[in-house]
Amino acid sequence: MIKHILKIIWNQRRSNVWIFMELLLVVAIFWVMMDSLFVDICTYKAPLGFDITNVYKVNIGKISPDVPGYVPDELRQSSEGVDLIRLVDNLRQSPKVEEASLAYASCPYSWNTSWSSLIQAEADTTQKANTYQRFIAQPSYFDVFRFTDQEGNPLRPIIEQRSGNLVITADMERNFWNGQSGAGRQVKWSSTSAESMTVTAVSTPIRRTEFDKSEPCFYLLWRSDQDIVEDVEWAQAQNIECFIRMKNGFRAEDMEAFLQQMSDRLTVNNLYVSSVKPLQEMRASFLKPRTDNLTKKSVLIGFMLVNVFFGIVGTFWLRTQYRRGELGLRAALGASRSKLKQFMNVEGLCLLSFTVPLVLIFIVNMLYFDMPDTYRQPYSLWRFLMTFGGTCLLLAGMIWVGIWFPAQKIAKIDPAESLHYE
Repeated sequence: MIKHILKIIWNQRRSNVWIFMELLLVVAIFWVMMDSLFVDICTYKAPLGFDITNVYKVNIGKISPDVPGYVPDELRQSSEGVDLIRLVDNLRQSPKVEEASLAYASCPYSWNTSWSSLIQAEADTTQKANTYQRFIAQPSYFDVFRFTDQEGNPLRPIIEQRSGNLVITADMERNFWNGQSGAGRQVKWSSTSAESMTVTAVSTPIRRTEFDKSEPCFYLLWRSDQDIVEDVEWAQAQNIECFIRMKNGFRAEDMEAFLQQMSDRLTVNNLYVSSVKPLQEMRASFLKPRTDNLTKKSVLIGFMLVNVFFGIVGTFWLRTQYRRGELGLRAALGASRSKLKQFMNVEGLCLLSFTVPLVLIFIVNMLYFDMPDTYRQPYSLWRFLMTFGGTCLLLAGMIWVGIWFPAQKIAKIDPAESLHYE
């Protein structure tokens, strides 16, 4: 049958060449769109490395000198750093709060970031240190956001059992020591620095948002209250981030009542809790431009899919309808209805298969010029099968629909009547 179909396709090459060009263009465009959408979805679904469920960001304010209740410096018996620690302890002691923590430049879904160079302590002095994103936080921060190591164990107990003041991600461990364990290793701020620091633990890879790939980064630990007090002196208390994780069952609409109950404990000297914002709300606002783009891309692909569906189905519908006489002749010569439909379906799939070699050449050239997104998602056999295979299956289904309906109708016509068209 295949050999016979190939002869027919060749004999009808003048009309088939336009169908072939249409299929070639559609397959190439569809592969590009499906590959882009595949990367977005896979990246979005990958683990973030932290959990913001029921986590709130507490914004710290400072009373102005012209506001009643302001405590002059000469009357204060503690520094702002100590006041800030007391304020967080007040929040932590509430029965509705699971854990609270202070941090700096460590808030997910925000533009407040800090960067610093870091290098292995054993590196040669000629080697240049690379710059990585730096987070500064208390050990309790890892409980608030439920960080784990690569085996899935909670990170905070590991940090408290070991010495050292750095936590690095698995990406940095892989970059620095190429698969060897980084826990207990020494690192420095630069190759010429005399001071070295110990890596306490290694966390899972951390991603900035659902649309970004994980990058090497590290956490500088505030091991003691004195560390916080020293940093508050230059960073200012209002710029220090405070996070609380509420216990299970707490709802966002209960926050106002919670703050009213805690009102007398939300002020320490000149520092007070100015507002509390759920990180889920911050996430939605921060990701809105990206989610809008993903929605637009999905709508565009859906629109293209509908247009291609009607185009491909209409083309093969008319092509099958045009050959009613030929099908009637075959029926008169003894071909069964199922054989007629099978014949037309195989012929349509043969036309689609002819586009595969040229589309593969197109894909190879796209990869050669690094046009697909291989940064967030490496190009693998699985990715190829999902995108290219899915494109071919989708178009094969459209061709089948375009052939099946008219072929079903023609197969029911009496052969003698079909011969009139011939």
